[in-house]
Amino acid sequence: MQPGTNNVAFIIAQNSGLMEIEEGELTGKQLKLQTHALARTSFAKKPQVKQISRMLELRSDGRLEHAVSMATDKQPMMQHLHVIYRRPS
Repeated sequence: MQPGTNNVAFIIAQNSGLMEIEEGELTGKQLKLQTHALARTSFAKKPQVKQISRMLELRSDGRLEHAVSMATDKQPMMQHLHVIYRRPS
């Protein structure tokens, strides 16, 4: 997080050869992120990712919702992943 703000940077290196830098804002219990930069190895898995949008939200029932949308060189931006995590009892 950027000190004194709600701005967040999220950095991921994936085993598919894609490296992501996403930036966004934490508002209440929701974090929304957008692609800031992408890099890939020369042999990264295809199709090539062009843009990513990510939302994480701590729900009132205590579960964590995570949604990822993605655009590639072959598909427009569309939902790629949606999962709700819960703590084991």
